[in-house]
Amino acid sequence: MILETRKKLAEDWGCGGISYIEESIWSSTIQQKDLNRIREFLSKNNFKYVDISIVRPPNNKTEQMKFRTHYDEPGQCFSTNYGISIPKNSNNLKLTVGLESELKNQEYQTKTLHIINSLRVIFGVPIARELMFTALASTEKFIEVGMSSELGYASKFDVQSLNLYKNIEYSELRELPIDALILLDKAFQQKFPHERFVLMWVAFEAIINSLPMTGSNGEKRKKYFLEELASEVANEEVRRLHNLRGDVFKEAKFSEEDVEEINWSLYMAIQLAILSDCPQRQAFLGRYEQYILNRS
Repeated sequence: MILETRKKLAEDWGCGGISYIEESIWSSTIQQKDLNRIREFLSKNNFKYVDISIVRPPNNKTEQMKFRTHYDEPGQCFSTNYGISIPKNSNNLKLTVGLESELKNQEYQTKTLHIINSLRVIFGVPIARELMFTALASTEKFIEVGMSSELGYASKFDVQSLNLYKNIEYSELRELPIDALILLDKAFQQKFPHERFVLMWVAFEAIINSLPMTGSNGEKRKKYFLEELASEVANEEVRRLHNLRGDVFKEAKFSEEDVEEINWSLYMAIQLAILSDCPQRQAFLGRYEQYILNRS
């Protein structure tokens, strides 16, 4: 049945100029009797080349594959797939969309992103709670394409060398707000750099806000990096990061493609912000300044 549906969609949509088809399956509370209302909503909002249905695994043998990062004894990073059994007869929404072109290195395509989050906002988040499977291929190859559970991403933070500099164990932390620690924890758990930046920046703002000095956060940032640390180089870099943050928070766009590099620079700024006055902070500052100068 699945192959027959794929074949029909590939043939029908291919005649309409569609070159790629993406199929995604989401854990969902939507019921069969309500699907026509979802179809009406999609049609009303001019979503074309879209097909939805409900799918349920017939047994407990269907597995969602997840990536797990681990390190061997010498500390080398590895990423492996492991399976999570999906319960028999569990309810899932299947969304199939036709695309004129594909975007690389996205967990799922922009059209799918648009539809799924529109459904979540209008009908409720459980209509598409978690991505279970996704498949993307040209119309010629889509019939036999296999499903994957998630896109792997090799982050710079996964393969980061540990900071084991001389006397680093004597670094002195300042008192940190719990909100910042929670945000940092969530940031370091993210797989993709765009999400990590948002959480890291808000954590950075919480840390700056906690500094024992007067003024707005912008004034505190300047006082800390330009006056307390006496680093024009670091201050200008933090200003650059703040401008990039403005693009993201005000216009919802990343003006630079290398978000991972932005995150790395922000990470080094956070290292400085969490330390009180100690020799190790000065050493971190020197490395940050050198990183900035080498990059430019």
